[in-house]
Amino acid sequence: MSDSAKIYFQKAVSYSIKNNFPVQEQYSYNNLGMYAWNKGQFKEALNFFFKALKLSEKNSKKDNSIKVDATLNNIGLIYQEMELYKKAIPYHQKALKIRSQRKFSQGEASSYNNLGICFKQLNNISEAQKCFENGIKKSNEAQDKVLYFYNLQGLAQIFAIKNNNQKALSLLLESYYRNNKIPFNSNDKIKVASEIASLYLKLKQYQKAIYFGEISVNLINAEPEKEVNEVSVYKILAKAHFNSSNPDKGNYYNNLFYEKTSLKFKESTAKALQELETKYETETKELALVQAKNENLINENKIRRKNYLLFSVVGFAFLLALIGYFVFKQQRLKNRQMVKENQLKQALVEIENQNNLQEQRLEISKDLHDNIGSQLTFIISSLDNLKYFDFNQDKLYGKFDNISNFTRNTITDLRDTIWAMNKEEITFEDLQTRITNFIEAAKTSLLGITFEFNYPNNLQTITFNSKKGIDVYRIIQEAVNNAIKHANATKIEVRFEQLQNAIEVSVLDNGSGFDMESIKLGNGLNSMKLRAKDIPSQLEIQSLDQGTKVSFI
Repeated sequence: MSDSAKIYFQKAVSYSIKNNFPVQEQYSYNNLGMYAWNKGQFKEALNFFFKALKLSEKNSKKDNSIKVDATLNNIGLIYQEMELYKKAIPYHQKALKIRSQRKFSQGEASSYNNLGICFKQLNNISEAQKCFENGIKKSNEAQDKVLYFYNLQGLAQIFAIKNNNQKALSLLLESYYRNNKIPFNSNDKIKVASEIASLYLKLKQYQKAIYFGEISVNLINAEPEKEVNEVSVYKILAKAHFNSSNPDKGNYYNNLFYEKTSLKFKESTAKALQELETKYETETKELALVQAKNENLINENKIRRKNYLLFSVVGFAFLLALIGYFVFKQQRLKNRQMVKENQLKQALVEIENQNNLQEQRLEISKDLHDNIGSQLTFIISSLDNLKYFDFNQDKLYGKFDNISNFTRNTITDLRDTIWAMNKEEITFEDLQTRITNFIEAAKTSLLGITFEFNYPNNLQTITFNSKKGIDVYRIIQEAVNNAIKHANATKIEVRFEQLQNAIEVSVLDNGSGFDMESIKLGNGLNSMKLRAKDIPSQLEIQSLDQGTKVSFI
């Protein structure tokens, strides 16, 4: 049926063009855009929406009833779907301006909600909060409770980010316990219940966290295709049950959590994790068996000694044996309790370690998606754009060289990211080898620049987690590239220094330096600052008498 709809929309476009019906042509392009959007064909949807936008802007000059804001809003939402939030914001702002001029409160509430989501994703928390608060105000003016609760949920997420958990919880509970007459689809209900469970977990109200977590799970099980927050709900329930002294339930949900998250990684990675887990469980069981045998031998020796005493002094030994029996029973009960407690502690430590490792890999996966994805998109766009320009042979070869070099850099970035993902931890020796290879490659391709890499020998025992290791390497890589491209340096030094309880990493050059008051932060410097913040550390950029020093601790 949907394919038939596409055919009729296309026929409507042809008929409108042929008979000069620009308004119907605009609507037909908009319908084709909605069709492509529903199919997940975002690039094609944008193409149709931009055609509809061009026509709607032209048609609105002749007919005031033509609404340009709807098409602007659709373009913004497509960019949101593609996680290109910076591109989405200008279109939502244009739509909001038009809706404000029309005093269209319902549309304003929707635009504020979309802008709040974009600013939140870009970590502009203060701007996101203003948008959601304005969205609540406008939805109340429009008496639209659905939009009111969307903006309310967004505001709750902002308070949660700011660690105002009680305020966030009160807003989400208001949304969850809304009037039954107000629409509340299962997707939204799952999400709200999951977020409430997460907040109760942070507030250490574990039974309430379990209650709302299981509501979310029941909704997911009722509609398996609605697995929106499934993984996070399992993790919340696992932690809540562990903290409620219910390790069986905790293990049950923790296993479900790992079962779902493992699908996000390659089968080989999942298999390796399973092998490690099996090895750990086997070693734990063997250790428990040895301990049990040792305990039995100790207990048997105690019994033998008591029997000898019993035969030598009948009356007195009988009393001692009776006392010894009760002492033995009590001690054995204590020993069993201690073994169980130790096993539980070991299980919690292992689970926490695996959770940390999983979170590191998810962070690196996001980095892979954001950095490598955007670079591949740039390469594809660059190749597509070659079709629209008339180049002579030299310019064309130049373009191909640029694309080729960018592609090689992308492959290098991909290899670096895969290198980090495949390691549970990165030793200083690993990092040293990676940096040395990078510097050697730079020496080979760049003449006239001297490179140095200096570090103390006592750093060989230092290790990093995989996320922190790739962040350190990326900052060094970006700082060296900046010195090569912008500083006109003839000498670049990468230096590790051992401080009292820390390591200082520096990249120094003897180039032209810069004016601290006029420097503008580009994408590279912003990326370095964000990576340093994740370590956590603070990036320092100093202009020296001759050259520049980039450092972090």
